[in-house]
Amino acid sequence: MEKFLVKIKGLSPRTKAAIGNVIYPLISLAIVLAIWAIAAASKGNPILMPAPAEVLKVFFDLLGEKTVWSAVGQTLLRTFIAFTVSFAIAFVLAVLGGLFKPLHRVVSPIIGILRAAPTMAVILIIMIWVDFKDAPKYIGFLIAFPILYPSFYTAISGVDKDLTEMTKIYKVRWYDKITALYIPSIAPSVFDVSKTTVSLTLKVIIAAEVLCYTKNSVGLGMLRANLTFEVAQLLAWTVLAIVMSFVLELIVLGLKKLWEVAK
Repeated sequence: MEKFLVKIKGLSPRTKAAIGNVIYPLISLAIVLAIWAIAAASKGNPILMPAPAEVLKVFFDLLGEKTVWSAVGQTLLRTFIAFTVSFAIAFVLAVLGGLFKPLHRVVSPIIGILRAAPTMAVILIIMIWVDFKDAPKYIGFLIAFPILYPSFYTAISGVDKDLTEMTKIYKVRWYDKITALYIPSIAPSVFDVSKTTVSLTLKVIIAAEVLCYTKNSVGLGMLRANLTFEVAQLLAWTVLAIVMSFVLELIVLGLKKLWEVAK
């Protein structure tokens, strides 16, 4: 153990951080599984509260079904569409709002209303106005957009004013302003808010799929498991949704790392 500690002390800070990023989540997972196993054992009713091993077995059984992969693909596609459209519109409006303050003052109250509206109310209203098969995408957009816009606007408005003034004095080309000043300044904030928002969009879309009985979706799989009282299967679908959320966050994190290396 002492030799191991000596070796750990000799590692670079980056390596230690990487090890910590692996070890601590594993410890957290172990604690959650232990609490779950104890609760399942104390309950003594595998139908109502199945053990982790049973849920994992059902989870891997799900992964062996083609229909499940199709449902995952369709849910991810809805998430991608909703997030991408939200990102594009929020970014364009944030740029325009940074250039024309009156536009920002007009958009801000709308953002405030969307952020204050209960998620369930948004889902129910969209279900009335839009076809059920398309409703999850609209709902995902209405949840993601009011989160992305303020973050983008704050990042753009927060670009160093002295540097922007210098670009005007030295008549720096607009292309160089964007690539050398604005993008490096706002990119960290853009990646960070995207990481949390994309997983939130997935969760909201799955909730909408449940309420809309969306065909070929993760939400419908959860609903069917609930209606047939297959608790182990419902938990397995939940684990699958959590994995999907982590994967989306890791993709955004990976893009951020690539950008940091490339810049």
